[in-house]
Amino acid sequence: MQNLQAEEINNIASIFGKRFGDKFRENHILADYTTFGIGGPARMFIYCDNREDIIDAVNLAHENRMDFFIVGGGSNLLISDKGYPGLIIHIASTGLDITENYIEVESGYDWEELVDLTCREGLDGLVGMAGIKGQVGGAVYGNAGAFGTSVADILIEAEILKPGEEPRWEKNNYFAFSYRNSILKKTKEIVLRARFDYKREEPAILLKKQDEILELRNQRHPEKDCSAGCFFKNIEKPDEPFGKLAAGFLLEKVGAKQMHIGGARVFDKHANILINASGKARAADVRKLAEALKKKVKDEYGYDLEEEITFLGD
Repeated sequence: MQNLQAEEINNIASIFGKRFGDKFRENHILADYTTFGIGGPARMFIYCDNREDIIDAVNLAHENRMDFFIVGGGSNLLISDKGYPGLIIHIASTGLDITENYIEVESGYDWEELVDLTCREGLDGLVGMAGIKGQVGGAVYGNAGAFGTSVADILIEAEILKPGEEPRWEKNNYFAFSYRNSILKKTKEIVLRARFDYKREEPAILLKKQDEILELRNQRHPEKDCSAGCFFKNIEKPDEPFGKLAAGFLLEKVGAKQMHIGGARVFDKHANILINASGKARAADVRKLAEALKKKVKDEYGYDLEEEITFLGD
């Protein structure tokens, strides 16, 4: 919080309550909004199911000097057991429009559903990213990708919002995409809508490819949501397949699959996936396990693993 006193925070909560009604909540538990199933309460929480609400929530927070964080699908996110002392803006806007030139989709649209829809409609471009959890906004923000393809390859432009300003459209090159990264991680701008390129293809071909990719992922990923997907970034190394040295390979070599702390453990089919095994793991358990894994890889191979996920809260 930006040095706000308790009385000021209560007044701000009253402002948001009047504007958003039943969509606004106080001290709202966040565990259900992440694929990890972990997280304490948000001091304030707003459910935004349309573009206008997102804009209003962001700008109201900015005007009132209220710290805020955007939560969509919660797939690359670990929230503190103590929760978040500011405002959580939960994006759930799902508008979709397919034109002859692009697919326009709002940031709250589920990514897996979007990939499936494009395959069924014969729109090639997204199928390589089948099975990735989260929403469109998060996929752009983190340049989601798999099997050598990423959002950077298909994004034409996106409408973004900087707090205190009007929304604007920016072309692909603005986002300065790199491996699991974009300029948005520095600017803290919010994705409202995105337009993706596509090529026409036979639906049967795309659906077959989608099934093959999902089968590969299902062999190595948990069947139910209890993780944040791959926890660490692969290491950029030009002489490796796809130019990356797999973090999971190094973790396997150091015996990661035998490790656990509290309710958090390493998934037995993929050494780069940490899971909430009991459904009662704490964020502190996951954090301690991640640090232990990083130390093992550093000690034995000299590589510094970097987290792919975001840590929120204390």
